Amino acid sequence: MGKPLQIVTIALAISIATFIQAARAHAANDVECVRKSHSSIGFTSVRAFDAWFPRTIYLYRNAGESIERGRLKFGDESGYFIEDGRRYWLAGGIKWEMLPDGRLFGHFPQKGGYVHISTQRYLCDATVEDFLASR
Repeated sequence: MGKPLQIVTIALAISIATFIQAARAHAANDVECVRKSHSSIGFTSVRAFDAWFPRTIYLYRNAGESIERGRLKFGDESGYFIEDGRRYWLAGGIKWEMLPDGRLFGHFPQKGGYVHISTQRYLCDATVEDFLASR
């Protein structure tokens, strides 16, 4: 291998390593929430249930809007989940609400003609206070 090719290879390796470290550092700032409820009743399959309510989701620390009694609510673009190494936005139409202690609830608003889906519970590795402190 010639000297110019070695330099290009080293530069490429350093660039890739830097990109991976930056992505990990950014993800480390996001809050991880793990689903604690597992009932897929009302969905056509467990796979469909997991698509709407992934097992692990990540919320952006700068996301969330304060609402009554020290709670936060999150919109559709407040977080993501990872599947097969790729990031996906959270499904639209779900209302996400966090209690002060870090418990997160996801539920569909009631709509006529649809089966009622029970609220899905998550436990996050941060509290509402942690979210507000990071702003």
